[in-house]
Amino acid sequence: MEESIDWIHVLKTEEIINYVYDLDLLHNVWFILGAVLFVAISLYMKWTLLLSTTLSLTALITIATMVSDRGTNLEKSSDGIFMFIGGGAAVMFFLIYMIFMRGD
Repeated sequence: MEESIDWIHVLKTEEIINYVYDLDLLHNVWFILGAVLFVAISLYMKWTLLLSTTLSLTALITIATMVSDRGTNLEKSSDGIFMFIGGGAAVMFFLIYMIFMRGD
């Protein structure tokens, strides 16, 4: 049982965000080149599902990072909670539009 609790501890949002910070991908030229190449190939091949899912996941990670940096306080009104709810809703509306409603 302790092993499963230790394994679940690694999946906390703070741990994942710290891991992404430690990777420092925004300053890695090869990662940026790969991301641009991925977007270009996805647009050229019209892989809208793959591109929409990837952009939505990236946006949700960005929102979670921004909210965790600002901090949240549940006892009083917090802008971080509203930013997370509004940003998450906007990302989900984008994903639903791109997958189900958009006509090619």
